[in-house]
Amino acid sequence: MLRKLLLPILLCIATLLCHNIYAQKQVLPEDLVLDERFNYDKYTSYVVPAVNWLQTTPIDSDRIQRRRLNNFIMLWLQKNNQVTVNMPEYLIRFQNANNDLYFLYSGGWMKYVLETKDTVQRNCFMAAVKSVLDFYAANPSIKRTDFVDNVYDVYKQGKLETLYNNGSNPATTYLRLVTPDKQNFAPDENYFHFRYNAANLSDFKSIRYRYKLTGYYDKWIETNEESATFPSLPAGNYTFIVQASLKPDFSNPVEKTYHFTVATPFYKELWFMTLIASFLVAGAYLIVRYREANLKKMALLEQERIVFEYEHLRSQVNPHFLFNSLNTLTNLIEEDPKTAVQYSERLSDLYRNMQVHSSRNLVSLQEELDVLDNYIHIQKSRFGDALHVHIDVSETLKQTRKVIPLALQMLVENAIKHSVVSKTQPLHVYISADGAELTVRNKIQEKHSKDKSSGLGLANISKRYALATSKAVQYGIENGEYVVHLPLLQY
Repeated sequence: MLRKLLLPILLCIATLLCHNIYAQKQVLPEDLVLDERFNYDKYTSYVVPAVNWLQTTPIDSDRIQRRRLNNFIMLWLQKNNQVTVNMPEYLIRFQNANNDLYFLYSGGWMKYVLETKDTVQRNCFMAAVKSVLDFYAANPSIKRTDFVDNVYDVYKQGKLETLYNNGSNPATTYLRLVTPDKQNFAPDENYFHFRYNAANLSDFKSIRYRYKLTGYYDKWIETNEESATFPSLPAGNYTFIVQASLKPDFSNPVEKTYHFTVATPFYKELWFMTLIASFLVAGAYLIVRYREANLKKMALLEQERIVFEYEHLRSQVNPHFLFNSLNTLTNLIEEDPKTAVQYSERLSDLYRNMQVHSSRNLVSLQEELDVLDNYIHIQKSRFGDALHVHIDVSETLKQTRKVIPLALQMLVENAIKHSVVSKTQPLHVYISADGAELTVRNKIQEKHSKDKSSGLGLANISKRYALATSKAVQYGIENGEYVVHLPLLQY
């Protein structure tokens, strides 16, 4: 009897739970079609619930619903006359952590204005940034970045409003320096890489940096980069000092310091030198002093070479297919809007990754293949079955090897640029790898009318590899194919 009574009760509870879950997911009416041609005024009441769902639902849950709500709030924003969201320069730094933070920023602004009717820019900015930071903290799977971590630290201290001008006082600049968790190092622990980041959300573009390492090189080095590397420091006591300022003359800077010591090798200790001195006092002393002076000089010259030569080479990486990509996108928008959306997402991902990767010396083979995948998708939209890229790389190598950023994309681009690509003569590009090198090859299909070449492509890749490894890039014609061999670097 008891079992007969419990069964209907359990069924009712299960029905209610399913209904609640369904109701939670269905933030928007099922019949709502997302199309930029429509007017969304009558759906204004759904904006705040949509933003609430985006803010409170984990980023890895229900990606389809998240994409639908992201599209809805952005379409509503385009069509409404009540809310205008300001997109600041620093928003790209949130997107570098995760693209969904862009929608959290916009949604936070929209929700604040709709709920409070307050349109004061400073208050709206803070509401939008709080929306991003709360979601960033609640979702540890989002990639951590120095900039967002810095802004979040300020937020945790209750000082977020100081990042903005308030009319009487200028915004405060907060400098964050990432250092090792100790200050004393063994003689062979002499490679140092410091990361630093300044946050000032009122004048983000004006932030500039300078640093110096006292005990090694006491002159200021001005830079727009947010890291400094010292590859081979000799023994000694050092202080790394970094300053950030909004002024070109670095007046009123904020400053962070880090003191550390590299221990003297045993062969320079007093007891060892005393032992040697019994045999060759004068000679040993001169050799050690000469060696110390040369180590410092060589380390300084190497540091300057890396900074200036790498900056010059990195400025040469410039994609050439933007014009064709935009033409393809225009055609897709007219013929197949759904495919055009996917195409634009791929194009956006490609350029964002190119911007992020171009600031790095090396990237994993997996990251490089991800960039290439977006590039191939874009070119396939243009060439269709006339272009085939065959990739044969094991998962192990993808995770354990590194390459120069954007090298694969540039090689495939060169193959397309200098070859006939047509349905009657399709281009096949083959990419394979073993433990030592990555091989890119394609059959030579020369165009009758060759495109003008800048000559920087392979030369640029070769020089960038020369900065990272002693292994050389090899390329040339082999058995009627153009073949390029790129060294694979280990972690």
